[in-house]
Amino acid sequence: MTVQVNETRGMVPGSTASVKWPRQRRMPLGRDGMLGVAEYVVIADADPPYIVLTRLQPY
Repeated sequence: MTVQVNETRGMVPGSTASVKWPRQRRMPLGRDGMLGVAEYVVIADADPPYIVLTRLQPY
């Protein structure tokens, strides 16, 4: 997951943005999210841009 997130600067297909905080993204883990959800924040305006993994919620 982290390689895919880094390569796409966080805009991974299947990820969703938080309504309250657009920089925060959520991405299902495993097929159809059966393993849980990862939450991360995209810091696109930093030099260089980076991503902070903020929470993993396993099911």
